Amino acid sequence: MKWKVTYHSVSDPDALAAYAKLSGPAILAAGSRILARGMPSNLYEEGLHQRTVVIEFVIKNQILPKAS
Repeated sequence: MKWKVTYHSVSDPDALAAYAKLSGPAILAAGSRILARGMPSNLYEEGLHQRTVVIEFVIKNQILPKAS
């Protein structure tokens, strides 16, 4: 499963940096991958200039025991 996170605005850059410092290693430790992150290099049409993160998570069915 892929997940896209966008930050329309960041009111506290220090809090976001602290969050990223913890969340990145946690995502990787769970076997998931950060596919892309950062600000856009180009904007098209009505595109917004906002930070975006794309994460590929381990599929839930692969990590949870099956119900009997």
